[in-house]
Amino acid sequence: MAFGPQLQLEISSRDEGGPLVILLAPLTKEVMPGFVKNGGMQSYNVTRYLGSLSTAPVVEDELDWFEKTRKEKVSIVWGVYVFEGENRKLIGNTSLSSFEHGPLGTRATSGVLIFDKAYWNKGIASYIHKARTWFAFTQLGVMRIESAVICGNVASLRALEKSGYVYVYTERNTVFVDGVWLHQDTLECLNPLDAFWRNWWHGDAVPKKSREARKVTLDVLDWAKRNVIPL
Repeated sequence: MAFGPQLQLEISSRDEGGPLVILLAPLTKEVMPGFVKNGGMQSYNVTRYLGSLSTAPVVEDELDWFEKTRKEKVSIVWGVYVFEGENRKLIGNTSLSSFEHGPLGTRATSGVLIFDKAYWNKGIASYIHKARTWFAFTQLGVMRIESAVICGNVASLRALEKSGYVYVYTERNTVFVDGVWLHQDTLECLNPLDAFWRNWWHGDAVPKKSREARKVTLDVLDWAKRNVIPL
């Protein structure tokens, strides 16, 4: 594991410029300066909800992160690219990480970051979650994906819910932002395919919120089957 295979998807743009083509593909050394170009990961508004990142990285830091990620054994990372004309532009990254293999199947943690603010508020994160969820559940056989959101980061929460993530628990006082302590919500998305679903619940009563989330995730897998193109 290290970098994930190329996955292409086309989404409807909220602008008048027509559809937006998104490519999830491996990172390279050559594109790493893009993380800090024109602000990027050095911008407070980009990193404020990341918690662990309180300093501004420079290109050398991003190159160090690339080398560490390249050798990672329990993560799959993608660069998030968009096409501007004929050119491919890096705007963020997404990952499946912390893979754990247990008696009830494989678990993983997910995350996504769009550092280019020109591509905020376009629904991109929601579609990335969908493509990554499809890959995790149908290609890797993952049982459960976990993701955390700092309370107040409404956009990230909504993006996860659109893929069928549901609230599990709250961890109090995890980050200090704008003079106040903020809590962190942990959500989960369960593999909705029959064999995985039955194994997870093994006869227990399934909560209503989980049944409803399963329908959402099944719709996500159906959408991805039609719209995500492995390259």
